[in-house]
Amino acid sequence: MPDRPDDQPTDPPPSAPPPARRLVSEQDVEDADDTLFAHPPRVVRRWVCECGMDYPCSDVLFARLVKATAEAEQ
Repeated sequence: MPDRPDDQPTDPPPSAPPPARRLVSEQDVEDADDTLFAHPPRVVRRWVCECGMDYPCSDVLFARLVKATAEAEQ
């Protein structure tokens, strides 16, 4: 008798895996080709602050808020 139940597993030995099935159909591949053709990448130009963050960064937003508040008080 084994000391632990794991010493003699009761599960049947693993059988051969079933034959591989395709995950996608031919129509799926054609649709994917059409989608990739209709949605090419494009270049996007954006501003970047000197600190490396997208412009306006939080510091610039805060500075604008301070200046706008000061001008509104005058």
